[in-house]
This record gives sequence, structure tokens and C-alpha cells, in this order.
Amino acid sequence: METQTRTLELVFPEHANPGGNAFGGFVLGLMDKVGSYAAIRRARKRCVTVRVGEVVFEVPIKVGDLLEVVAKVVRVGRTSITVEVEVYRENLKEAKVLATRGNLTYVAIDAEGRPTPVDPVE
Repeated sequence: METQTRTLELVFPEHANPGGNAFGGFVLGLMDKVGSYAAIRRARKRCVTVRVGEVVFEVPIKVGDLLEVVAKVVRVGRTSITVEVEVYRENLKEAKVLATRGNLTYVAIDAEGRPTPVDPVE
């Protein structure tokens, strides 16, 4: 069963403040999106975000940076899945570096939106 997902995203001016730094909300949105992909792949069910844990912005992300967002399942509970998400930044002048990291928790839900068990066996 796949427990990791990744995607690439380019930072455009509409994702940043007037100083050219990416909005934290933009980065958090990417983390949540890719984190949910990892949770859905693991649960094989619809999942919703229930918690955003500590998020650390290590280095600034600028307009023009290419972001690689990597999400990995690190814990599976009865109905919940915790995903570690890392965002790497690279551009034409600098090598790839860890820019942001955090943990998000998702809950698997049924067709009525109620929590439903996740298969504990991978």
C-alpha cells in the first residue's frame, strides 16, 4: 500500500506578499492537499483534516521557487492517519533545501461523513 505522495508546485506572484515571500497559508494549503493524498491512499477511503500540528518554516520561499511537497504516513490509528509533510525549495541559483515541515492528522470518513475505521494492516 502506498504511504507516500509527492508533487511539484511553482511559486507565482499571486502566492506571495509584496516582498516576494510566499504566504504561509499558500504553503499550508499545499501541505494539506498533498498530505490528504497520502492519507486517502493509505485509508482507501475519503479523509478529512482534523489537526494541523506544529509547522516549522525553516527558510523563506520566494516567487519563482520550485517546491517539492513530500507527504509520508507516519502513524495509523483506529480512524486517524498522521502524515509528516516536508516542503523542499529549489531555484536556479540554489540547490534543493528543506523549507517547511509539519504533521497533519486526517480521519477516514464514510458516505455520511462519520469517522470509519482504517485497515490497520498495511
